[in-house]
Amino acid sequence: MEPLTTPDPVRFSKAVGLSFIGSNTSGKIWLFAEEGSTFDIDWDSEQIFHGRLKSHRIASPLAISAVYAKCTRSERYLLWDKMREIAGTLEGIPWIIGGDFNTILSHRDRTGSDTNRQAEMVDFAEAIEDCRLVDPGFDGTEFTWAKNGLFERLDRVLVNEAWTRVFEATRVTNLPRIASDHGPVLARCKMPNISIGEKAFRFQNMWIRHEGFFAVVKNAWEEPTGAGGLLNIQIKHSRVKRALKEWNKEVFGNIHVNLADKEEAIAVAQSNFEDLPTPVNRAVINKHIAEYILLLRMEEDFWRQKTALKWLAEGDKNTRFYQS
Repeated sequence: MEPLTTPDPVRFSKAVGLSFIGSNTSGKIWLFAEEGSTFDIDWDSEQIFHGRLKSHRIASPLAISAVYAKCTRSERYLLWDKMREIAGTLEGIPWIIGGDFNTILSHRDRTGSDTNRQAEMVDFAEAIEDCRLVDPGFDGTEFTWAKNGLFERLDRVLVNEAWTRVFEATRVTNLPRIASDHGPVLARCKMPNISIGEKAFRFQNMWIRHEGFFAVVKNAWEEPTGAGGLLNIQIKHSRVKRALKEWNKEVFGNIHVNLADKEEAIAVAQSNFEDLPTPVNRAVINKHIAEYILLLRMEEDFWRQKTALKWLAEGDKNTRFYQS
């Protein structure tokens, strides 16, 4: 982002719901990331802030470059050369680069002036070609900068081929200009439907029967976010979801495996009681049986929910059946 304001990372971190990572040497490029992510800075200069992002959402690091180019053609030579240098070090790593390049790429990127900027466009085009970058296209407003009747697309996002292999789609949206002569550019990336990553979250009704369930939810929900309003609720929901997924994996476990283990435990307890019929051994059997009944109810919840989801998924077919 290009703040053009007195640095106040805490304020903006709360506003966007992300952790402040750092800024470039001039303080004109700021970087925020999701909590739990890390960003290793590889290059820091006035025109480009480059590094590698690591997140639990993706298996491998992503190379990310934020640009705030100089206004003159000669000063941008350093930027084009640095882009080429970065491209040569990535070796197949997914790379996205975006920001204010302070120049246009074609005549379609400008209206309101007849000034010849052919040489600048060639410089930019050659840098993009040398770096093997592609423009994923955009929607929203056609121009990202405006002043005194002059409109230009100075801000854009570019990706390399490796990026297109990791993400199924990259959607770039030019947002409206509100508090600046530049409009924000939003890039959203979609992971493939079938990926080597974590499965989509689905709440399991059987969880509420576990004695530790409400404590997990309560602890995650009450953790401060530093944000307010709807953003505060969104962050809390995300934390609860993450906590439940970890709890399900580490504590709750697989309900079918748990049942099998409990059946084995009951068999062992009954065998021990037959060898030594004491009140203590009888109590052990009763305890295992009570836990087994609870697990059975959980398994019933699991199959009931699964059946309901399947019924909803086949809703059109079911409706047609009853109508006929």
